[in-house]
Amino acid sequence: MVYGPVLCAQDSGSLTGDEQQFKDSIEALNLDFETISKAKESYNNGIEFFKQGSYENAIDEFDQSIQLAPQFLNAYFNRGVAYLMLEKYRKAIMDFSTMIDSNGTKAQPFFKRAEAYATLGEYDKSVTDYREVIKLQPNNEKAFYNIGDVLFLQGKYDKAMKEFTKAIALDKSYTYAYNDRGSCYRRLERYNDALIDYGRAIAISPKMAFIYNNIGSTKKNMDDLPGAISAYNDAITAEPDFYLAYNNRGTIYFQQGKMEEALKDFEQSIKINPKYAPAYSNRGVIMHKKEKYKEALGDFDKAIQINPNHANAYLNRGVTKEMIRDEAGACVDWKKARDLGVSLGKRYYVNNCN
Repeated sequence: MVYGPVLCAQDSGSLTGDEQQFKDSIEALNLDFETISKAKESYNNGIEFFKQGSYENAIDEFDQSIQLAPQFLNAYFNRGVAYLMLEKYRKAIMDFSTMIDSNGTKAQPFFKRAEAYATLGEYDKSVTDYREVIKLQPNNEKAFYNIGDVLFLQGKYDKAMKEFTKAIALDKSYTYAYNDRGSCYRRLERYNDALIDYGRAIAISPKMAFIYNNIGSTKKNMDDLPGAISAYNDAITAEPDFYLAYNNRGTIYFQQGKMEEALKDFEQSIKINPKYAPAYSNRGVIMHKKEKYKEALGDFDKAIQINPNHANAYLNRGVTKEMIRDEAGACVDWKKARDLGVSLGKRYYVNNCN
């Protein structure tokens, strides 16, 4: 979750927020007026470039501001946010750390550094920084929520639920916290509790397609296939281009033996998002069922091209290769599926390739 940079501080007298920030940052420096003016001009130029989405140019301007006024901490912060937008996370962390080391009383640099750590998979560091945010801002519901998300990514669903609950206590209308707590319940197979939280989220934000999609996945896990289809229909109504719902609805149709309906959904998912690997793999299964093995292999190849770790595509491609008597190719694919953690891949490889 990336938030925009803080561009203004509290007003002070006749000064604007930016002017006061700049004054506070450089008032102890022994700089001539011309240097101060140039540093401020570069900083303001950086802000304008950032607003335009021109992050490289923004960084260049913040660089100049920092070179002229090295103690101007807001330039480090905003340069760090620009680095985040460019996915240059290590550089962003360095800038946020500079601000924290110079003044550890502001929550925002901890918050942004936590985001960068989380993106890099350094979850413990991320949680530590979010905890620092909470020390400085005990009512920051987003910090609790983000800790929950980091714990969720680690598979610590019980702990994540506690953080989402804290976020909800601070903001009773926090749609994402209800949704994500529901997803924790779903991962723990507490499906009725999951549906309750998804229902709360929908009551607050009835047009969010991904929540209906989560309801559909929960009902699928409960073997309520008509209920799952209904939920996926609701997702598509809320957002007609929600490709996940088309793919997921297609899997239900496939389970029900409705091959043509499934095929249409997989193709619609691919049309909306040509880079969504599962839809190609699923369409490949339909092609296999129709004994169109060349087309099936093409779909599995495409899925693997998009995502080289798509385990089911390897598994299914192996099955299709076996049908065309390419036993060696099938064994290579099943071994790859096994290595990626698919139990059927292991079984097929052991039974057919040794």
